[in-house]
Amino acid sequence: MHVSTRSEYGCRAMLELSRNYGQGRLSADAISTRQEIPERYLEQILLALRRAGFIHSRRGPGGGYVLVRPPNEIFVADVIRTLDGHLAPVPCASETAYQPCPREENCGLHWLWVQVRNDLANRLENTSFELLLAKEEEKTNRTENA
Repeated sequence: MHVSTRSEYGCRAMLELSRNYGQGRLSADAISTRQEIPERYLEQILLALRRAGFIHSRRGPGGGYVLVRPPNEIFVADVIRTLDGHLAPVPCASETAYQPCPREENCGLHWLWVQVRNDLANRLENTSFELLLAKEEEKTNRTENA
């Protein structure tokens, strides 16, 4: 599976908002700078995430973005599905964006694509942004202690 730039940036933005959870709002500029995401593109992604109910935004002084739910309740699969619509490597293996294939009934690859989709979905559906922060912290601690 190829993760689109849109999903990668969306996950990075959500990770940054998760890191800041409970500490107030983050501006798009701050997220953009910390995660090295072009701000105009980030704003489009943040709008999609806000419409999907992951984040809340406020304009003006003291404005910015915050998570609506804690990071342990937000999963990578949900963000990718919001931004890209599916997790499957091919449309005939997708559960959310299924498109029939004329070869599907006799295709030896179909089984493989469904398995890949299921394995990937399982991993992403069970990976919260809280878990990603913990993994990031473990990595940082290992680097500092080396």
